[in-house]
Amino acid sequence: MWRADPVGWLARSYRIEERGLVVGKVEFGSWSERGALELGGRRLPIRREGFWHPKFHLTNGSETLATGQAAGAFRHGFTLAHGDQEYRLDPSSFFRRSFALTQRGRSLGEIRALGFFGRSARIELDDELAPELRLFAFWLVALAWRRAATAAAAAS
Repeated sequence: MWRADPVGWLARSYRIEERGLVVGKVEFGSWSERGALELGGRRLPIRREGFWHPKFHLTNGSETLATGQAAGAFRHGFTLAHGDQEYRLDPSSFFRRSFALTQRGRSLGEIRALGFFGRSARIELDDELAPELRLFAFWLVALAWRRAATAAAAAS
């Protein structure tokens, strides 16, 4: 189980820890939906492709490690591709800020916010999944939370 904590008050990055040891870091771009993961001394950029139905690519140099895309216009959630495997990342509760990762209907774990207003999160995904896939899934969930917070602020 990993824990994600924001770095700083208005930070655009999260520190990822397991049992008090830093596993990696997740970053968001300043003004765009881009970012990066830091894992094992490697920096893996995330780039956005497209406007209306964007795809997000986790890259290592010229190699695409994983791709995430919104599930659809009226659905909250994402589809992920990692190698030849496909996954679904969907909200798991109407009342909690949580997302469940599944593969062909099989549950692989959950990412959930700690507290109603807090920005910290718990990442409880199957240890068999590649670490970069787990971090990328968290980046997509945090992106969904950021979009929801922006929409709520704009509506008030």
